[in-house]
Amino acid sequence: MVAARQTKMPAPPTGQGSPIIHGSPLLQKWLTHYWQKLKLPPQELGLLAITQDRQEYMRWTGKRLNILALGCYCYLPAPIAARTQARKRAGTPAPSLPGFLDASATPTASAKGATAPKAAHRHLIFIEPDMQQKSIEVTVAHELIHLADRVKGTPRRHRHHGHDSIAADEAAVTGYGLEDLRQLLHEEALKRERVRRSRRPIRYLYQCPNCGKEYPRARRYSQAVSCSACDSHYNPQYRLQLR
Repeated sequence: MVAARQTKMPAPPTGQGSPIIHGSPLLQKWLTHYWQKLKLPPQELGLLAITQDRQEYMRWTGKRLNILALGCYCYLPAPIAARTQARKRAGTPAPSLPGFLDASATPTASAKGATAPKAAHRHLIFIEPDMQQKSIEVTVAHELIHLADRVKGTPRRHRHHGHDSIAADEAAVTGYGLEDLRQLLHEEALKRERVRRSRRPIRYLYQCPNCGKEYPRARRYSQAVSCSACDSHYNPQYRLQLR
């Protein structure tokens, strides 16, 4: 019997006309700073929702969030049929954050009463709260770089965290050296790994009878598996044995 796969629908904030910020004052500080520094469009601000709550982010996106993730950006597109209507409402005054100038760059314009189209796209961001202050800063900058790429229509995927063009942009916008950023990433990754292991400790250890390579596991394998180092395909000759 095969159970039907259940898909969770994204549930982003509705009726949004201003940025939704569920996090610490430090989060808001760096959001304001790097939004300005990256020269992101003010009209996109009202479509942003950022949180430091993992469960809330997963509800917004309808996707699972890796326990090791320090931050995450998700672009949620508007339904195709509603995009034309959203463009017609583009004249709605852009919202602002404390310390921001509004879209018209005049002190009289305001986000009060502004309502984003119900079917507009969304920019959804998660920032891990249990990090060093410097890590929160660079993670906010990192996720806003992803947002900036999406706005420009040139989204990038990571080739290797800390060693790709996104890392270079992060160093340029924050002013920190690449090696400093890589060390910071390493420290935070180790901390998240400890959290992971405290929740799901290693209980099983499998070993290849041929090369001796060990495979630590929190759970038992549900089916027979063989050593990938000895053969990239399943091979009963290299079937892993539980120690």
